[in-house]
Amino acid sequence: GVCTSLIEEFQRQHISFFKLPHFPLKSLLYRFAGNARGYLDHDFTKQRRDWKECLDIGIPGSRDWNLKDDDIRNSCLDGFNRFPTEIELPEFRSTVIKYFQALEDLSHRISVLMVKGLGVEMSVSDGIDGTEKSLLSMLKEEHSSYLRLARYPPRSEIVDEEQVEAENDEKSEHYGTNAHSDVGWLTIFLDDPTCFTQQVRMPGSEDDWITVKPAPQSFTILTGDMVNLWSNKKYASACYRMLLDPNKHQHSALYFYNPGYNTIVSPCMELTEADTSEFVPCSYGYYRAVRYAEDLAQLGREISVLDYEVKSDSKHPEKQERFLKNADMNEPFNVQNYRKWIQSKKEDIVLPLTTLKTGLRGVIK
Repeated sequence: GVCTSLIEEFQRQHISFFKLPHFPLKSLLYRFAGNARGYLDHDFTKQRRDWKECLDIGIPGSRDWNLKDDDIRNSCLDGFNRFPTEIELPEFRSTVIKYFQALEDLSHRISVLMVKGLGVEMSVSDGIDGTEKSLLSMLKEEHSSYLRLARYPPRSEIVDEEQVEAENDEKSEHYGTNAHSDVGWLTIFLDDPTCFTQQVRMPGSEDDWITVKPAPQSFTILTGDMVNLWSNKKYASACYRMLLDPNKHQHSALYFYNPGYNTIVSPCMELTEADTSEFVPCSYGYYRAVRYAEDLAQLGREISVLDYEVKSDSKHPEKQERFLKNADMNEPFNVQNYRKWIQSKKEDIVLPLTTLKTGLRGVIK
C-alpha cells in the first residue's frame, strides 16, 4: 500500500490547489495544443463535454525530478510539467512528487501480480531498436505515466443549462467524466469517500453500471487498453464514468501507469495459440498522441483497441506507421504539426485560437 500520512498530505495539497484563484494563478498553467501537461477546465471524452477541472503532472522526460520543470532535458511526447510556484503552494510540488513515486512503486507491484495471475513470462519489443525486454522491466524503467488531480463541480454550479444540453445532446446527462476506458496499462484511482459517483460498466454490457463505494484512503484499480491488447482480451479494458454530486464539489486523483512512448504492444505469444491473436501491434506513443488530439480537438470517434483488432478495417495501424516514421518521442506532441500523420484526408483538425495559445476554458463557476 501507500503510507496513510502521505495520502492525507497529498489530499490536503490537492484541495489547496483547486482553491487557488483562477486568474491569474491557475490560468497561467493551462495545457495547450503543444503541451499535454498542465491545467484544464474544459475537456471532452468521445466528443462529449466533461465537467471537471484538472491538473496533469507526468514523469519528466529526464526522469529526474530535481531538474527544473522546463529544462530541455525534460522534453517528451507529453511536453513539460507545469506546477504552481512555491510562493503560492510551498509544499505542493514536493508532496505530489512523493505521492507520484509511491504510486509508481505500487503500480509495478500490482503489475507483477497481474503477470503471475496469467502464469506467463511477458515480453514486448521496444520500438527504438527492436530488442526484446521483460514487459515488467520496460514498464518500470520506461513508463510514461502521469497523475491527474481533478475536481468536479456540483450540478448546481453548472451554468447556462441550454448550452450544457446542446453540448451533451442529452438532457440531464451531465458527467464529470463521460464513459471511456484509459489508454495505458492500469489506473490507480483515489476517490472521494464521501461521494459515491464513480461507476464501472460490467464487461459485455451497454448499460449495466456498478457504483464504486470506496473506503477512506483506499484505491480502485482499473485495467487499461494496453493490458487488454497485450493479454489478448484476457484482461478487459475497464469502462468507467464519473457522475456529478448534486450539491458539493468532489475531488479525485488518477495515476495512469502507461508504457513508454516507444513501446510496441502486441498480444503475448504465450496467451495465443497459432493464428489466434486478436490484435495487430500497437504503438503506445501513437495511441496516446491520437487520444490527446481527439480529446482536445474533437476529431471524431475515439481511438480504441477495437481499431487494432485483426478483423478491423480501421486506418489507425496504417497511420501509425506514418507517425512512427516522422515522430520524435522526445519532442512534445503538437496537434497541428502532426495532423498530417494522424488524420485521414477527409478529416480537418481546426482548433480554436484559445486552444492553440493557452488551452480551453469552461463555464464552471
